[in-house]
Amino acid sequence: MSTGNDIVALALTDADRTGQYRFYSRVLSPVELRHQGVTGLPLPFFVWLCWSVKESVYKYASRSDRRLVFAPLKIPIDRLFRHDGYYKGVVSYGGAVLYSRSFLSDETILTVVSEEENFMHTRWGLHSIDSSDYPIQSATARIFALQSLSAVFPGAALRIVKAPDGPPELWDGDRLLDIPVSLAHHDRYVAWSYRLPSKSST
Repeated sequence: MSTGNDIVALALTDADRTGQYRFYSRVLSPVELRHQGVTGLPLPFFVWLCWSVKESVYKYASRSDRRLVFAPLKIPIDRLFRHDGYYKGVVSYGGAVLYSRSFLSDETILTVVSEEENFMHTRWGLHSIDSSDYPIQSATARIFALQSLSAVFPGAALRIVKAPDGPPELWDGDRLLDIPVSLAHHDRYVAWSYRLPSKSST
């Protein structure tokens, strides 16, 4: 059980550079490029959509394997298509089948990954903030994630701690909770996701 998310602020991307083979060939395999026609997206948007999916998968997998290094070409996207207003992906990685949901706007791409195809126990959110300063981004992402988690666990003394050698951890006072959390930020945008236990009724 894990979670992973990523956000791309499109204003900070360079469409001309992204569309050059020298760039996108480091992100996409020739097989993955075939998915572009299915999505109907221009190449630069498609490249960053795939980047976001792969980054989210990496965050998901690195929770259990801290030695992983992000290598986009080693994270193959099996399928990627538009579905009910978002883009749905299927990724086979590390012996598991993972599913992605990506939400595109004129300003951002937000992706969340889960091992559940229906995302029943995964929560996520995206917020615009007034600063692109890293400490503010990081702190604000935690605040928004904790606001959502506090609605699920009312009365708990929740806090999110960045492990020295790994992903964020959720604590209730002095007790580590088995609730994986993922945080992301890019430019003036922050995002979060977490995975509740399947036995949860929330």
